Amino acid sequence: MKKIATFLFLILFSNGILAAEWYENGSLHTKSALAWQDATYENKLATSGDLIASLYQNGKLAPEIANRIHDVDDIKGLAEKLVAQLNDAFLPESNPEQNRKIYANQKVGETAAMAMIMMGWIK
Repeated sequence: MKKIATFLFLILFSNGILAAEWYENGSLHTKSALAWQDATYENKLATSGDLIASLYQNGKLAPEIANRIHDVDDIKGLAEKLVAQLNDAFLPESNPEQNRKIYANQKVGETAAMAMIMMGWIK
């Protein structure tokens, strides 16, 4: 019994250590809207965070947005809003063929930039 408890403790403990932060492992930056539709929320959030962080680092965010950012966790709320915007923009069509035709050539990064411009996040 002690071996099982030790084993379970090690599994639980190691999962906490190896768990990715919310902003890690985003991979959708240059992908199509179809990839976005199939992606996990975690990937969408990390990708959105990366896109916002890049604009912040390059001085491209509007001052009222940039002034709210003091560390990486300040970006999370913005990233959550961007995920919601992109989910709405890439809402799947019920017909799979029509969905593919509409979204195959729409890029995540380009649509994210347009959404952030429309929200007044980019100067």
